[in-house]
Amino acid sequence: MRVAAYAKLNLGLRILGRRADGYHELRTIFQTISLADEVEITFGAGRGVRFALELPPARAELARWFEVPGDETNLAARAAALAREEFRLRGQIRVRLRKCIPAGAGLGGGSADAAATLRGLAARARPAPPPEVLWRLAAALGADVAALLIGGTVLGVGRGDECYPLPPLPPLHAVVALPAQPVATAQAYARWDALHPEAAGAASLTGAEASARIYSFCGSLMRALPASRRERDRGRAERPIVRAGIENDFEEVVGSLSPDFAKIRAALRRAGAGAVALTGSGAAQYGLFATRAAAAVARARLAALGPAWMARFVGRRG
Repeated sequence: MRVAAYAKLNLGLRILGRRADGYHELRTIFQTISLADEVEITFGAGRGVRFALELPPARAELARWFEVPGDETNLAARAAALAREEFRLRGQIRVRLRKCIPAGAGLGGGSADAAATLRGLAARARPAPPPEVLWRLAAALGADVAALLIGGTVLGVGRGDECYPLPPLPPLHAVVALPAQPVATAQAYARWDALHPEAAGAASLTGAEASARIYSFCGSLMRALPASRRERDRGRAERPIVRAGIENDFEEVVGSLSPDFAKIRAALRRAGAGAVALTGSGAAQYGLFATRAAAAVARARLAALGPAWMARFVGRRG
């Protein structure tokens, strides 16, 4: 059995503050794209999980982007171990992961692998596990796994692990470009916290207030795509919860951590992208295009600066 593990883009990401449990309260929209790893699952004699990792052909400028665990600590292997026990699957589960999604780029590669593994093993389980079991396993594996288990266009709130399917977006195309170095998620959050000491303990939205702001956030992003429009905060003392466009609150952080940030952003805009944004906590940036032909031209231009991929939006399956 082979299962595609689709990467994601974050179409806007707001950090509302640091929660009492140490995590950050987020508002984001996930969108799966056609850039994908492949998870191959087979069964054999024995017990437990046997994991194998297959990396793409070596390219010097990409080597650092594929430094992922090749043992049982890999998220795909961990997902298989959890699913084997939860679904009471017999025999040895053999997972071969073929990587194409760069790690540490904000594209959700590890989470996508875990979600694909859960989907594949759930299809094998008898009886089929109810959705709440899959969500519980996804939450145990990581914040983005639930969103990638759903796929397509998904609202993420809380840590990003509380997810709601949204209507599909138009079939846009994206060019994803990498800088010279990854940006560690922990480093990005630490820098954001240092820049926003007022946000400590500020994430306390509940009830009707939270619902209203979530709907406003979604509506703002839906109206803004594919063109990004900036709106200034007109004299209000607090930072706005909702902005027009697909801005990412990590941009001010990654811009200082990645020397290539401004150069890549300018190149995507010159290439005619209708919107340009950072995905996740970085370090990849993407531009959105209405047609495949326009994206192909842009990708060729961005390739002169470093690794770049072309992908299309992928909707939910089933």
